[in-house]
Amino acid sequence: MNINLSRRSLSAAAGGLLILSGALDGCASSRVLKNPLPPAQANLGWTASAPDGVKLEIHELIFRDGGGSWVKKANWDEYVLTIENGSPDVLKIQGIYLYSDKLPAPAQSSTSRAQLDTQSNGTLRALKDTGIVAGVGIVGPSALIVAGVGTSGGMLSASGAGAAAATVGIIAIPVGLIGGTVYVINRHSRDKKDKVLVQHKIEERGFIVPQQILAQDQATKSAFFPITPAPTRLVVNYLLQGDVRELSLELPGLAGLHLKATHAAVMPAPAANVTL
Repeated sequence: MNINLSRRSLSAAAGGLLILSGALDGCASSRVLKNPLPPAQANLGWTASAPDGVKLEIHELIFRDGGGSWVKKANWDEYVLTIENGSPDVLKIQGIYLYSDKLPAPAQSSTSRAQLDTQSNGTLRALKDTGIVAGVGIVGPSALIVAGVGTSGGMLSASGAGAAAATVGIIAIPVGLIGGTVYVINRHSRDKKDKVLVQHKIEERGFIVPQQILAQDQATKSAFFPITPAPTRLVVNYLLQGDVRELSLELPGLAGLHLKATHAAVMPAPAANVTL
């Protein structure tokens, strides 16, 4: 009789846990926004051009949780660009780079979420030690491993005389601890799905280098960079008529980006048009 009661209690507790799991699953929401935030500025119109007919334009800047953001706590800076090939020959984009006096080497655009995460975290750790970076933080795994109940796997498989002990174990666990553990599990599952979705969207939105642009044609895509404080210029390296060339666009309006208030400008000023 006692065993039957324990089994019923076990079933009830297990059922309650499943219901709680389902309820908490909805709390583990996706980082990917269904509706991107409105852009901070619809069209910046920052441009640079070269004598060979190649033109570069920055339409929009998307920073973590700012205007135009389509994912929460993005670990990158997104520059929406148009590269126009006004020459009579095929242009091949070799690389897109973002320069900053705060970094020892230029940041290179990437369509790898994992690479962007790693490089951003490394940059932020290094620069936070100098006390100049602010407003971005370091994004770590959102599903932290907590001390859960080590016997939870055995509880749901207990039978016979062991069921009574297992049931007591379930009843003795605080509801908050169960709920927290279930949330962490669901958060971890949601994060794994988000990583796949974010990677897909980055590849869909971004310049995958090397990339060709036909004569008298253009391409509008995003260049994704690791979080880059105080960028000074954006450079496109390209191959045209067998020659390796570059087109550079100065970014004086971003001198205070990602820096502490004592170093930062209040609002980005328009970048001057550059003709090379």
